[in-house]
Amino acid sequence: MRLDLSGVSVRLDGRPIVHEADLVVDDGEFVALVGPNGCGKSTLMRTIYRALRPSAGLITVDGDDVHRLSWRESARRTAVVAQETPAELDFTVGEVVLMGRTPYERAAAADEERCARALDRVGLGGGEERGYATLSGGEKQRALIARALVQETRLLLLDEPTSHLDIRHQLEILHLVRELGVATLAVLHDLNQAAAFCDRLYVMSAGRVLAGGPPEQVLTPELISQVYGVRAVRRTQLVFERLAL
Repeated sequence: MRLDLSGVSVRLDGRPIVHEADLVVDDGEFVALVGPNGCGKSTLMRTIYRALRPSAGLITVDGDDVHRLSWRESARRTAVVAQETPAELDFTVGEVVLMGRTPYERAAAADEERCARALDRVGLGGGEERGYATLSGGEKQRALIARALVQETRLLLLDEPTSHLDIRHQLEILHLVRELGVATLAVLHDLNQAAAFCDRLYVMSAGRVLAGGPPEQVLTPELISQVYGVRAVRRTQLVFERLAL
């Protein structure tokens, strides 16, 4: 599995938002897209998962133009956890998670087992009958990640997957994504977490991809100052460790 963006530009209401972005995610890589608010990260992500169309350039998954795939084929290749989570759904948690099986022929017993395993992995085990609308913001986010897991794709797109989560669940979700072993592109705001968990980073500013590569090469004090307008000191240390409870 390989995601490849070549010269991708996006315009909204006639205004340029993303300019000639190049980006690659190879099989098994966990790659972060970082940058300040309003720099075009979510717009670029929405274009990758076909909510928007590029005004120029090409986006391919395994060499196929994503905008030429059928919705079913696209959903079998790519799972998405979008930034805008639905506030109210009149479904149970189990029903929301099972929506991830929509691109496939339904096999009730096997799909219910997939649902139970996915909910266990995100810390919502046994919660299939809970009403989705009754969940906290963080629980809703974890339920949507479980829905992406049961989709069983080789490419995962996450737009701010740790939003609404406390620090423990942020770390657990990032550990989980890291351990999945599938090609993953995630919009992240926390540079420390991106550096700790991701194989490579792409840094965006004012709609352009300024740099890409391993965190230790990309996140220099000079680049952080240029992009974020703050002084930074780079240190290597263990700050948090997931507890075995």
